[in-house]
Amino acid sequence: MKNIPIIIDGPNFINRILDLGIDKDLVSNQLILDGLRSSINCKLSENKIPLQIDIIEFVCSKKLFGYSHNKFLKEERDLLIKRMMSEKGVHVEEVVLPGSTEKGVDTTVSSLLETYSEKFNDIALISHDRDFVPVLKKLREKGKRIYLIALGEKFPDELKNEAYVTLKMDQEYRDFFSYSYPGHYINDDFNVEKFRELVALADDRQGNQLRVEKNGMVYFSCEHTGSQNIENVQFRYESLMAYNGYVGPKAASDKEYIHREYKDVIYGWKNGAKGYYDYPTEGSI
Repeated sequence: MKNIPIIIDGPNFINRILDLGIDKDLVSNQLILDGLRSSINCKLSENKIPLQIDIIEFVCSKKLFGYSHNKFLKEERDLLIKRMMSEKGVHVEEVVLPGSTEKGVDTTVSSLLETYSEKFNDIALISHDRDFVPVLKKLREKGKRIYLIALGEKFPDELKNEAYVTLKMDQEYRDFFSYSYPGHYINDDFNVEKFRELVALADDRQGNQLRVEKNGMVYFSCEHTGSQNIENVQFRYESLMAYNGYVGPKAASDKEYIHREYKDVIYGWKNGAKGYYDYPTEGSI
């Protein structure tokens, strides 16, 4: 099994994550490159490709990530970069750009591809930018193998044509985030933002259940679901199957869903809901 580097066109990568419908503050707080690396390595193994991603080069400028209508705040951008810099095997290359474009990022990514090609025959790249076609063509003609990671449906055919393999990974986005399962007391300034945090930090890759304990603690349980370990539970919701999309960063980015579920929890608590309730309503309590 050979270790290979991956080079990430940072601004392009972040835009692909935003395209999934995930709010930028959740990307800032939860996106982890180690999760991305592990997910790509699983995909390589599934495809019987005897390679594993080791070093990660994340290239960006000091400009704010995101689209013109959905820009990161400076503190969101800085937090994300700081967290990435602390990850094992990750190097963040911040390019100083005088103008309004990200062409300096493209130049640095191309330079890194050529530099790493002097030591590696296999290199992975994350970008949907057609500007990399010339350098990929050059490397292909030298006998180098480029593994492209596609994070959306609209991946350029021109890039695929120059790649040795293109791995489609937009459905693996759940792997790219961290999860921690906090809890909040309903009588301790419990608001919709705290409920949103509970949803965002629950892992959709496993089963979950929203529970409210007798002491007012609200949390998602992944260790115990259904009627397991409910001695201290005041009321609980339907157990959620893995990969159903009701928890995680993408679910937490659905404002209508978050407000509806938050109101249900508050209603259930104030009206003395007990036992199992899918959606506590006036007629069911």
